[in-house]
Amino acid sequence: MANWILAATFSIFLSLLTFASDFARAQSEITPPHDVGDEARTPLKEGHSFGISVENDSRNVGGPGVDQAYSNGIKFSYTYARDKIPNWVPKFFLETSYFKRELEKSGANFGLALNHQIYTPNNTSIVTLIPNDRPYAAWLNLAFSLNIKTENYSHMFEASVGAVGPVAIGEQVQNGFHRLIGTSTSAGWGNQLDNEPVLQLMYQRRLRFFELRSGGARYFDIIPIVGGGLGNVLIGAHAGAIARLGWNLPDNFGPSRPSGAEADSFVVAGIPKRPKHGYFVFAGARGNAVARNLFLDGNTFRSSHRVTKYPLTAETEIGVGVHVLPVSLVWRFVVRSPDFEENSGFNSFASLGLTYTTD
Repeated sequence: MANWILAATFSIFLSLLTFASDFARAQSEITPPHDVGDEARTPLKEGHSFGISVENDSRNVGGPGVDQAYSNGIKFSYTYARDKIPNWVPKFFLETSYFKRELEKSGANFGLALNHQIYTPNNTSIVTLIPNDRPYAAWLNLAFSLNIKTENYSHMFEASVGAVGPVAIGEQVQNGFHRLIGTSTSAGWGNQLDNEPVLQLMYQRRLRFFELRSGGARYFDIIPIVGGGLGNVLIGAHAGAIARLGWNLPDNFGPSRPSGAEADSFVVAGIPKRPKHGYFVFAGARGNAVARNLFLDGNTFRSSHRVTKYPLTAETEIGVGVHVLPVSLVWRFVVRSPDFEENSGFNSFASLGLTYTTD
């Protein structure tokens, strides 16, 4: 049964991609960006970006080999061409004075993504509720994103709708996969958070604070990050930075991460004189201020299991990326500080993202 549900989920997403691609054939243009360097003076290619990202604490993707805390995340994404507005973007959204100003001077990417995340306590062999550990929970959502960028900064906006609880099929996905690979299943899903509709808004701003170039190609940069979230999954803010070192760094503001409040950025593949291949290593750190986290505080509208969260947390990451356009691949390892009082241990997971970009 779990395999059928998982297959149906993937089929729905593929249908969304087909739907979005059909829209892409007849889109209305916005004003091309100006005064943002050589890129703005070169005709931009239309294109599409398709991506899949997996976050897991399994050794299969370079994780620590456990099955706890943030246990698994998967994201299927579609990002539409530079400087085009898809038909599905609400008109009132584009008519605000702020977005009119930004879209007139900046490049823009609109995107769709299907996300699924699973959270479990440390001991998944216990059937009964574990009072001093986080509750079982799954989150399934469809996200709509806008990435506005110039040569010096990037704004990322994301609005997602979905659900938490049994309807998010966390038990079926996790235990179905465990049965498929012949490992033990998680026994305590009967204690998961109740069904709850979710609306989540996310924002993130990135700056090109410092960079080094050689022969016109960027080989080092430092990118500060600030952002936050508002919704019944997360109310909070974060700040940090990413540093990249490599050869022909891609034309973006650092790699995105599904669980990091970051929408995908379109990497232009067809601009003349734009390097089409390169590689880099990166490292980053982030501090988080959390007023509410549904996966620790429990359900919003009814009583449920909860733990005592820390209002301030931190995380670090290291990783490597390679792009041989139209394909790019990014791997990272993330370590998070304890996020609730009943658990004093650090948590870690690995993330692997693959993107295919067409002209």
